[in-house]
Amino acid sequence: MKYFTSISAFCIVVFILFCVSGSVVGSGNKKAPDIQDIFTEFFREYLMLKPETCTELKLPDEWGIRVDHGKLDDVSVEAEDRLYALYEKYRDVLQHYDESGLSQSELVTRATLLWFLDDQLTGKKYRYHVYIINPMFGFHNQLTTLMTEHHPFHRIQDAENYIERLEQYPTRIEQLIEQIEIRKKKRMLTPRFIIETFVAELDSFIAVPAEENVLYATFERKVSEIKGLDEIQRTALMQSALRAIELSVYPAYKKMMQYIKDVKFFTDEKAGVWKMPDGVQYYEYCLQHHTTTRMTPEEIHDIGLMEVERIQGEIRELYGELGINGSGLYAEMTAEYWQRYYKEPYVYPAGELGAQQTIQDYQSVIDDMYEVLPSMFATVPHQKVHVERVPMYKERTAGTYYQPASFDPASEGIFYANLSYPHFRPNMKTLTYHEAIPGHHLQFAIEKESTGYHPVKSLFFITGYAEGWALYAEKLVREYHMYSDVHEQLGNLRSELFRAVRLVVDTGIHWKKWPREQAYEYMQENTGWAGYGEIDRYIAWPGQACAYKIGELTFLTLRDIAQRQIGNAFDIKTFHTAVLEHGSVPLDILEELVEEYIDTRKE
Repeated sequence: MKYFTSISAFCIVVFILFCVSGSVVGSGNKKAPDIQDIFTEFFREYLMLKPETCTELKLPDEWGIRVDHGKLDDVSVEAEDRLYALYEKYRDVLQHYDESGLSQSELVTRATLLWFLDDQLTGKKYRYHVYIINPMFGFHNQLTTLMTEHHPFHRIQDAENYIERLEQYPTRIEQLIEQIEIRKKKRMLTPRFIIETFVAELDSFIAVPAEENVLYATFERKVSEIKGLDEIQRTALMQSALRAIELSVYPAYKKMMQYIKDVKFFTDEKAGVWKMPDGVQYYEYCLQHHTTTRMTPEEIHDIGLMEVERIQGEIRELYGELGINGSGLYAEMTAEYWQRYYKEPYVYPAGELGAQQTIQDYQSVIDDMYEVLPSMFATVPHQKVHVERVPMYKERTAGTYYQPASFDPASEGIFYANLSYPHFRPNMKTLTYHEAIPGHHLQFAIEKESTGYHPVKSLFFITGYAEGWALYAEKLVREYHMYSDVHEQLGNLRSELFRAVRLVVDTGIHWKKWPREQAYEYMQENTGWAGYGEIDRYIAWPGQACAYKIGELTFLTLRDIAQRQIGNAFDIKTFHTAVLEHGSVPLDILEELVEEYIDTRKE
């Protein structure tokens, strides 16, 4: 094996003591630092530059990392330079670190962290290619999520920190405008139609009076829960928060809206990043970043076409069982299916009662799956997951998604269901298995509870592995016959088809220079559904949508190899332990982990 030897436990005591004691990298100590200390110091130094991440992680006080919850991230060019300098420093340290004597978990963490640092530094040349004007993942959603879902409210200082953060919105906008100005000069701006959507999102956010805004409503609710505050203090804090929204937040939003309206005249309708200087190379980097492979855009496009044909064939067979044959065109057959079945009792009733029932039923799917997990996995994590509604302020731009638990011992994973539309009951199992268990939640919880886990791994999300596992989990459950009827089987296959179509559409837009309308038409013809909001996600986030299917195919291929080489001694539980116990890793490292697993299990 290239990078590990044997497993040993990670000692949290070392982590805590080091956080308190200080730096070792570059300290002049003659003795080489322990690898755990290097991981910890990078973790600490990174978080010192990222106060918002500190808040989201909810680090325990005893770790000794002092978090300033009254600060927002510095997103200026100078701050980015400091971050790149940090990456370069630790890449050099890890590249020259003597691996001898390291445990398996330490070697995997070192290799994964090195991949992350190399990846970020490779992407430095494309730092201005990244779209800031982004309706799904722009500053507006990021900051609102930080303030309403993550910011702590335990004491009066937390309330004051919240207000202080609100007052920093103008600074954030100034820094973002500076970044967009650079992109304008370099001809690296978001397409015009996405800018129009973004402006509409900002306008909607400030269309309500400040006292009705979600930022104030959240503050008002949470400040009332702080113990020890008298009515005079609460009133003063609420007045300060309202004033900060009126004098800082709303003017900052208006300034950004006006600036973006002016910038729109420098944009065009071309969808793909190929239009930018070095845009082709940037897209190749995006694919490598998200899939963690060296596959070319053409290879991924061709895989997508083959997978679309294969999955549609399976769906057509099931349609035939329901008497749906139609003209033979996939979109027409799917339209006939929806016309027949997208109604009660398959669809929840509109309104709050239907929304509450949807949440309860999603939770029931999770609860039922917990009973089955021991048949598939040797380890079932202690950390639980529950279902919540996607906050209404981001229902229009956020789909259904999973949020990992923080480091707060009381924290749980959250499966957020978007209830802006009535959910189709036969689709619910597949969605739950992907987002919760045995998908994202199981994977992240097992990683955090493993003996070799280091918190540094919480700083990065490896898309090919994480989304690949979640899609693999959907198929795994199908192999265990957990989809009870033809409609649930179709729901699972449609989910897989959706991810295969993404391979074609994403590479079509950014590699084959498809216009937005062509991408829409391909999705419509091959899934039976399309939406410009979905297409715009691929336009604004190149390469990300390709990671799901490429990752899933990697897991399936590695499992097939293990089954063939191990023979009758193959055990699905031990295979899952081998691929999950080290958490998210680049797919080439995953291959090595499976190679070692095979070597230890061969008959």
